[in-house]
Amino acid sequence: MAEEFYKGGQRAWFHDQGHWGGFFHTYDQLQLKGFGAHFDQPRKIHVFLPRDYEVTGDRLPVLYCNDGDHIFFPDGNFGQCWQVAERLSRLYLREQLQKLIVVAICPNDRAYEYSHIPDQGGGLGDYSRYLAKGLKPFIDEQYRTQTDQTLIVGAAQGGLAAFYTATQHPRQFPQVAALSPSFWLGLEANPMSINGLDGAFKISLENSALVFAATPVLSNPELRPKIYLDWGLMADTQHQEARARLRGQEMRSLLIEEFQYQENVNLFTLEDPLGRHDELAWGDRLETILQLFF
Repeated sequence: MAEEFYKGGQRAWFHDQGHWGGFFHTYDQLQLKGFGAHFDQPRKIHVFLPRDYEVTGDRLPVLYCNDGDHIFFPDGNFGQCWQVAERLSRLYLREQLQKLIVVAICPNDRAYEYSHIPDQGGGLGDYSRYLAKGLKPFIDEQYRTQTDQTLIVGAAQGGLAAFYTATQHPRQFPQVAALSPSFWLGLEANPMSINGLDGAFKISLENSALVFAATPVLSNPELRPKIYLDWGLMADTQHQEARARLRGQEMRSLLIEEFQYQENVNLFTLEDPLGRHDELAWGDRLETILQLFF
């Protein structure tokens, strides 16, 4: 049974789904002001806390997840979820991961919030500011966090949004994992019907708005985030994973050659032979990511 309470002036619900790894605080209508008409609107946020959070007094790292509506529960648009609570429970039981706080951010308008391209949404700049200047300060004030131990994660367009956010606000988000990221957004000659994938791109990532916006941070060794990228090799009907692979490989080369990233130091990449473009595959890879960063 859910129990209502207030935290930081926001109404929330405590609910325990029986996971060994923890319990939930869910804010059905978290509302933070000062971020424009769209981002001033209420949104749902799930906070997953370790089972012993109330008694230990420890400060904990924080994982922020885009597409929060299917991180824990299969109630998003895709009918699946990442099963993060179950995965954390296993990792904690095996003592393979330190305890952490998970913040799952549900989108109000995914296409708008997760795109930096004006004619394909265009709200990502404001979304990243909302996370860095609004949501993260709220979480840091209301929960016992290690404020500098933060990882932002997303997949597909949520992965693009995570990468963008970390490269615009590296002090708040010094670590990012972009799974099957949609780096191809806005760059394809024909984004919905690709014949000959290798020749389908009309603009290189090096000359893209995404990399242009990220360059000041990526070029600064004191600021640039630690980055994880991955992609799968299994085919899907819209070639999304193939696009993620081609653009992911391009981004990896760009980070190494142009920005002097070092593999297995501040850049980590994974090519999953069995990886599909879906939540279960991303959840599987998340376990490795968490052990890598935390």
